[in-house]
Amino acid sequence: MSPRSASIKVSKHKIANRRRPTERFSGRSYADYRRIFNQILASAGEGRITLEVLKGISRTLLQFFGCSAVEIVFQENHKFLHAKTVKGKPPATSGWKEKSALQSTVFDAMESVPRDLVDRLKSRCMANKKKESGQKIVFMFPDDGQPKTNDLGHESARHVFLLIPDGRSFAGVLALSFARVRTADYISRDFLNRLASIVGLSLSHNLSRFELRERVKELTCMYNIANLAVSSDQLNDPFLQQVAELLPPAYLYPEITEARIVFDEKSYQTPGFVTSNQSQRAMLVVGGIERGFVEVIYRKARPELDEGPFLTEERRLLDSVAHEIALIIERRQAGIEQATLRAQLRHADRLATIGKLAAGIAHELNEPLTGILGFAELLKESDGMPTQSVNDLGRIESAALHAREVVRKLLLFARQISPRQSTVSVNPVIHEVVSFLKGRCRQQDIKAHTNLCDTLPDIWADESQIRQIIMNLMINAVQAMEKGGLLTITTQAGNGDIVISIRDTGQGIADDIKDKIFLPFFTTKDVNMGTGLGLSVVHGIVKSHHGRIDFLSQLGEGTEFRVYLPVKIETS
Repeated sequence: MSPRSASIKVSKHKIANRRRPTERFSGRSYADYRRIFNQILASAGEGRITLEVLKGISRTLLQFFGCSAVEIVFQENHKFLHAKTVKGKPPATSGWKEKSALQSTVFDAMESVPRDLVDRLKSRCMANKKKESGQKIVFMFPDDGQPKTNDLGHESARHVFLLIPDGRSFAGVLALSFARVRTADYISRDFLNRLASIVGLSLSHNLSRFELRERVKELTCMYNIANLAVSSDQLNDPFLQQVAELLPPAYLYPEITEARIVFDEKSYQTPGFVTSNQSQRAMLVVGGIERGFVEVIYRKARPELDEGPFLTEERRLLDSVAHEIALIIERRQAGIEQATLRAQLRHADRLATIGKLAAGIAHELNEPLTGILGFAELLKESDGMPTQSVNDLGRIESAALHAREVVRKLLLFARQISPRQSTVSVNPVIHEVVSFLKGRCRQQDIKAHTNLCDTLPDIWADESQIRQIIMNLMINAVQAMEKGGLLTITTQAGNGDIVISIRDTGQGIADDIKDKIFLPFFTTKDVNMGTGLGLSVVHGIVKSHHGRIDFLSQLGEGTEFRVYLPVKIETS
């Protein structure tokens, strides 16, 4: 063999030895590297939760390198995320809100010089792997053109640590663990530098897309709630139900998210809502008073994030939704109160107008009615009056007396008659009226039952007017029970008032006329069956005695009127 041939063989042998580590690395080509880079970048384009991306990257690198384990620790928004994939086992992830002792060792070192990091990582690995204490570790840093302080040459190693860059600093560590000892140049340094940079870039890009997508969902939710409030004049029940159904799509896992709104002890919830330990709640404060809450739950367990399995942004969203709901309810209640006040003002103005009119008419009718009664009585006393004429005069007198009673009621309604007040015991007045109406009740198959308080205090009132209150209310109750029923009269005392309750089992009062029953001349009776002044007169008498009257009525079940009169004895 010539010296030249020997020289060529030695050169080829050196070249082969120089290429052997790369070839032993299963012959990865540039196309293989580019494919794995593209795969990692593509995984970040979906905008998923970072833990899921870390799990995917660790699984991808495990398959690519053929190593025994891949572990990634990454810092995001002051929170530490951890993903680990072991050969033959499913990837595992977890998140921490604060540093553990293990993470502190790594991440505190990131703020120091690379050499310090190398020393700390060496100490950690040697402490955790005593059985492998004779083996070396390779630490790789992104190539920044500076002299390398971590180049261990060709010493054997089973663990390769990569720092994941984030701009000009480091955000995490990627660890590759091999089942067999490798040499330090077993994996291309240039490839590892690019891998660490691409992992960092992918995670940053994924976070941007993830946050953008979540913000769009949250803003869409708030927009839909605001649009629902503006475009709908519904009451609270349907509005709160629709808001509850708008919440799940705004959360990270909408497919397992349920929501409910509890307001004034009524619950409005999505169909699949169940109680869960993984829940997020915000209070509903309306007018400075806590009146309920908004709650979101996950039906299945999810990894820990910022607030349990929920994001910080989701907490802000839930608080904003609760605040917006409270404002909408306040505005609607204010609108209802304003409408009620306007109706009350219109009602008071109408009553004042009718009162003036009634007083004027009553005074104008009194004089001719007095004349009619007087002349009718004179004619009745005339000698030689035919019997038919006498009967007709009786009818005239009866009609005039009825007209005068209507006039008296008008004056009473208009408060033109001053009550003659004295000490009044209400129970005897009730017994008197019940006895008077007993025959009529018997004719209509109505049972009258009294339950009167034996210690009922006396009141300061006009006895005739109190009798008129009870008479009018009982007559109305009897007329409401055309086919018979039960009439119950009770009295009781409390809170400085006596309460007179008159309850029937009649047809009840329809909802559309409940606000009209105290109006003068309003009646549901047939012609010649009533004047429509009964309840309005009762209302006027109760008000003149500084009391109040209310009622409860259910259509088809009956009505109960309650009169509250203050206990006030006149003292000398």
